[in-house]
Amino acid sequence: MDTEAIERQPQPWRNQDPHADNNNDSDDNTDANGIPLSRQKSSAGGFGERNGNAVDYDEAMNQYEEMRRELTKQSTINAQSGDAEKGAVERFDLTDYLGGIDRKRNEESFQPKHLGLVCKNLTVKGLGADAEWIPTLATVAEKMFKFWQWGAKLGHDRTILTDISMYCKPGQMVLVLGRPGAGCTSLLRVLSDMRHGFTAVEGDVKYGGIEAVEFGKIYKGEVCYNQEEDINYPTLTAKQTLTFALRLKTPGKRLQGESSNNFIGNMIYMLGNMLGLTKQMDTMVGNEFVRGLSGGERKRLTIAEQMTTGSCINCWDCSTRGLDAASALDYIRSLRIMTDILKKTTVATLYQASDNIFQLFDNTIVLYEGHCIYFGPVSQAKPYFENLGFFCPSRKSIPDFLTGISNMQEREYRPGFENKVPVTPIEFEEAYKQSDVYKQMMAGMAEYENEVSQTRPDVAFRQAIEEAHAKRAAKHSPFTASAFQQIKALTIRQFQLIYGDKGALVSRFGGVIVKGIIMASVFFKMPHAASGLFSRGGFLFFSLTFNTLISQAELATFMQGRGVLEKHKNFSLYRPAFFYIAQVAADIPLSCLQVIVFQFCVYFIAGLNLTAGQYFTYMINLIFINLCMNGFFRMFGSVSPNFFVASQLSSCGMIAYLIYSGYLIGYNHMHPWLMWIYWINPLAYSYKAIISNEVHGNYFTCEGPANSIPVGPSYTDQAYKACSVVGAGPGATAVYGDEYLKAKFGYNTWERWIDFVAVVLFFFLFTITTALSMEYLSAGSGGGSQVKVYKRNRAPTEDAAALAEKRANRPQGKLEAVTDGTTFSWQHIDYTVPVKGGHRQLLNDVGGIVKPGHLTALMGSSGAGKTTLLDVLSQRKTIGKIEGRMYMNSEKLFSDFERITGYCEQMDIHNPNATVREALKFSAYMRQPADVPKAEKDAYVEQIIELLEMENIADALIGTANSNKGISVEERKRLTIGVELVSKPKLLFLDEPTSGLDAQSSFNIIRFIRKLADAGWPVLCTIHQPSATLFSYFDHILLLVRGGRTAYHGPIGEDSKDMIEYFESNGASKCSPSANPAEYILEVVGAGTAGVAQADWGEIWANSQNANDLQAELEAIHAEVDQNLKRNPPNYSLNFIQQCIIVFKRMNASYWRSPSYNVGRIAKVAFIALMSGFSYWNLGDAGYDMENRLFCIFCTLIMANSLIVLVQPRFMEERQWFRREHASKYYGWMPFALACVLVEIPYIWCFDALFLFCFYWTAGLQNTSDRIGYFFLLFGTFLGFSISFGLLIAAFSTTPTMAAVINPFFSSILILFAGIMQAPVDMPYFWRSWMYWLDPYHYLIEGFVVNELDGFKVNCKDEDILAYHPPPGQTCEQYTKEFFDLGGPGYLREESLNSTELCQYCPFDYGQDFYTRLGWSFDNRYRDWGVLLAFWIFNTIAFMFFVWLFRKPKR
Repeated sequence: MDTEAIERQPQPWRNQDPHADNNNDSDDNTDANGIPLSRQKSSAGGFGERNGNAVDYDEAMNQYEEMRRELTKQSTINAQSGDAEKGAVERFDLTDYLGGIDRKRNEESFQPKHLGLVCKNLTVKGLGADAEWIPTLATVAEKMFKFWQWGAKLGHDRTILTDISMYCKPGQMVLVLGRPGAGCTSLLRVLSDMRHGFTAVEGDVKYGGIEAVEFGKIYKGEVCYNQEEDINYPTLTAKQTLTFALRLKTPGKRLQGESSNNFIGNMIYMLGNMLGLTKQMDTMVGNEFVRGLSGGERKRLTIAEQMTTGSCINCWDCSTRGLDAASALDYIRSLRIMTDILKKTTVATLYQASDNIFQLFDNTIVLYEGHCIYFGPVSQAKPYFENLGFFCPSRKSIPDFLTGISNMQEREYRPGFENKVPVTPIEFEEAYKQSDVYKQMMAGMAEYENEVSQTRPDVAFRQAIEEAHAKRAAKHSPFTASAFQQIKALTIRQFQLIYGDKGALVSRFGGVIVKGIIMASVFFKMPHAASGLFSRGGFLFFSLTFNTLISQAELATFMQGRGVLEKHKNFSLYRPAFFYIAQVAADIPLSCLQVIVFQFCVYFIAGLNLTAGQYFTYMINLIFINLCMNGFFRMFGSVSPNFFVASQLSSCGMIAYLIYSGYLIGYNHMHPWLMWIYWINPLAYSYKAIISNEVHGNYFTCEGPANSIPVGPSYTDQAYKACSVVGAGPGATAVYGDEYLKAKFGYNTWERWIDFVAVVLFFFLFTITTALSMEYLSAGSGGGSQVKVYKRNRAPTEDAAALAEKRANRPQGKLEAVTDGTTFSWQHIDYTVPVKGGHRQLLNDVGGIVKPGHLTALMGSSGAGKTTLLDVLSQRKTIGKIEGRMYMNSEKLFSDFERITGYCEQMDIHNPNATVREALKFSAYMRQPADVPKAEKDAYVEQIIELLEMENIADALIGTANSNKGISVEERKRLTIGVELVSKPKLLFLDEPTSGLDAQSSFNIIRFIRKLADAGWPVLCTIHQPSATLFSYFDHILLLVRGGRTAYHGPIGEDSKDMIEYFESNGASKCSPSANPAEYILEVVGAGTAGVAQADWGEIWANSQNANDLQAELEAIHAEVDQNLKRNPPNYSLNFIQQCIIVFKRMNASYWRSPSYNVGRIAKVAFIALMSGFSYWNLGDAGYDMENRLFCIFCTLIMANSLIVLVQPRFMEERQWFRREHASKYYGWMPFALACVLVEIPYIWCFDALFLFCFYWTAGLQNTSDRIGYFFLLFGTFLGFSISFGLLIAAFSTTPTMAAVINPFFSSILILFAGIMQAPVDMPYFWRSWMYWLDPYHYLIEGFVVNELDGFKVNCKDEDILAYHPPPGQTCEQYTKEFFDLGGPGYLREESLNSTELCQYCPFDYGQDFYTRLGWSFDNRYRDWGVLLAFWIFNTIAFMFFVWLFRKPKR
């Protein structure tokens, strides 16, 4: 909210009679207490309108005074109900509040911040429909091969806006009208300086004389765009959301004595009362996964958040969507007040605006396919088009009339003008430019521009902005707060977000404790001897791997906040770079706590060195590597367009880091062409630092059977033995840790603090890189127009005019009458949900009936329980207790009820990878009876496509609502209705089917629903903002009031007489003949943010004769019902096989059209295979190559983790529309689960072949057919296991974040017990006896290693040799004979066999010498494959179980 403007209103109304109402037209417009209602007559017949033009200042003041009284009244009610315990009633008087501040600000000489908006010759272009086809794996391959088209622009631009000129002065409101696709949203985005996504923006846009370039750079936060969708953090409360924004917009110069905390408190108090959010301040915002605010409350919160910015120019895009008519009117009135009093500049686009809303605006601009066909005063708009020859029917609202002008089907002509009116957009534009209105507006624009050049409002504006800046904020920065204030506010919010998601927090630290204890117990009390050095290396490496996997889980959380970041970036609340710095600041205490907990669990159990220096060195290294890897993963998130790309890129980088950490490939054995990865690898420096810290200055004994060679009864003198590890001399009793590291890895332990500093520097590098990426790269779509992508060569060829003419000439078909009509009744419905501290009743004794031919409107204020009742009646609720009776055709409801009824839900959830026609056909195939021929189903689908006017998008990709590719929001709503209609339901439930649609689309849908009702279908439909025309199509109504109680249920009557008579006869105010009955009843029952019910209508209904008659009818139905009747109708139309085939086909098409998912996986598999292959290039036959052959397989385990991470969000997307479709009984859970598994199989074996081709021969593995074939078989099975395991975790996870938190636990446990880092013989017996055998990775690694090493001849190099002296008088051969006779592995070099000085011993003779000590055998090869296959099958069965268990969402 602009505090400067708030606090600077004139005071002419202070002495007015607070009960005067200059707008009331008759004494009838009073309630029982004589208080005037906020309702006036208008020629257009809208309820609650003002007469005349809103530009008149006195009229605006009168309207303001009216709203002030309503807000005062609302605040009093809130205070009475919410603050009763305080013993006093707070009274909020908006005039006194603003007037007092205004006087003070004038006394303290605050500068005004009033800027208008001028737009001249604006032309905007975007990508055309031919710019891109639906992306598939084939199109990606085609683009790769067509190298000559790389970087070239494809397709043609389409013109979105053409030569638009308009202006808006401070204190004025402009309404932008047009059908979907006319360019309304694009105009608002460009006016808000959101130009990203458009191919060209030509023309001039000036803000109070300031050029757009300068304004966007320095004053970006002073022009704000409020988008149609609500994007907020679901786990913050409403108060936290607003407080955060206000902290960053608190002006530096405030009233004397007003602290920043006082300012924030006052603003929240005002916004809460103005928008009816006072009681909801401590409620979580919520979303589809988190319970919180209702849809209308969330919309009001989004509006309030933008008001906190204090921007002087505001663009509102369909911000009344989801609000009932009364709330929408209250909201636009509040905009009127702010605009008049605070001298704001307001531009808004609204669908289905009523006349009373329309009259609140000063000017309107009407767009027709990007052309301006009218810009002028609202009072002249209707006469202008009537003079052109168009006719506006009575009771049709003016906005609907103006929008309908651009629809050939909706236009009506005055007699004699049929052939004289303009037809095309260009003709309309030419007619407008020749009109007096155009000349008047252009003269007004020139006059305003002249006024701006003379008065220079930008001077005061610039000074006001400087005053508003905090003390240490840069004066030419668009941000009000200083850098420190921004980081502080962001950090506080980050901790609120972390605390708000308690489940993730508990999972994270619980996982750390459990995994830490398990890990340490596997390495329990590692011996302080040579044999323990390998275990120590594995333990320390696993410490790093474990913390890296936890950091990887941060990526999903990081990506989820990008929508909010993009919105706040446009609000100029804070620098995106500071957003990341705040995340890092919040990371530091969490990382410290995580590492402290982890280290406490593992350090002492594992038996690491118990000195304070080594303990805290280990701790500080782990803290910084955790922070560093957090930054590493987020860096990829900041430069990637979506999660899939970020996950693929970051996991490739992580695998490269792990390979070159110094553990899997020794520094001495790295090939030069990829060795540079080691030097840019923080894991390498950290591993070197912690292993140096652990072994530095320590001696590890070489005495004992496991620590020296040779071993046997007669080998008792250590002087004639060799230590089993490198770094010790012949006969040494211990190996010095520093020497071991030098010989084994090439490390110098004195460099450990240099290595630590390197990790710290990498942490700063990743932090700075991520911060700069977020600052300068666009995180989201940002702007631009919605681009439709079509099937190849299926883009529409007809232009809009030709298509409209075709529609106009199309004969109106009649629906076939229903022979077996359906009657649906419900009685005594109570619905109670569990809440914190008890239960809450949402529905209270609701009863009703819909009969064949009835079109029943379900109405009520926000929070009255409309959607809840629909959910209950349609059997969609899964939480809470439902009581009461429901009957269909005087029978109980059977298992096929959901299939034979249609439910259009509020959320438009569709498979984004299908086309519109495919989605409709899928619904028709799955839900219409199986005996209906396919051709008949297809024909009905085409009929519905024509009816819903979707011919031009039938072959377009549905896409997602938050991306720039796909169909628009209103087209998505039409599709939601279409998928239910094609199923030919016997009973139809619709939840706000017209929300977000323009008047003509709404009219078409309601008209079609009326046709359904006339043909015999019963329909129950919630509707929020019906015009009088739309409302006239309904014949019955069920009206609910807050608390889920019935206010009225019965016939509406002709011209709503029956309904109005009921309310007037029970004490309601009289309804004007010209009023909109729908708005009348909503106001009577107290809907809206400032609404007050005129009586207790729930109680009146319960005692009325109407209610008694209804109860008698319902009791009669109940008496007819045979309670013992049992029928077993099929749950689904199709049999199991048919379901599986159709579902699999759609799933397969969905995967084929997901190149960001599958091409990324292909690229990742190829990258990892080539990276591993060239890192272990052409492995030799040396002793150390045995270990390398083991570790080259380890890389595949890390790759499996990345495949697991990728498949989970993909499955969760599919699960969203599965749950909607399963709830409507399209198909069972089993076909869906099978399709999820089967669709991956072709990709699995393709990945397998690709990996084999890129890795096997590059690494130089055994080149015989049986070994290659087994590798292919085992690796393919392993890929199947990995993907099925990812699906299993996703199936019992509610969100991607939850799955991301769980993944590291399972991945690390599987790697830990595989026998790589800790040999099975060295594990404690407890784990070795069962967990080792339950680990599928054990069988994978054993199969790989024995397949590769069996029969492989080893030729040791000098660095592999263990040297020792033979006793005097014996040759090496004689001395070692007993050792070999007892089955000792390895061999003596030939040249040392007869030596009496020095024996050169190689630990391995053949590959089996390496793996036999691990307890592995070549004979187990196919057993290992069979066990791994069994794990794959088990994962699949468990996955299917969880799909069944969680097939219904919590609602």
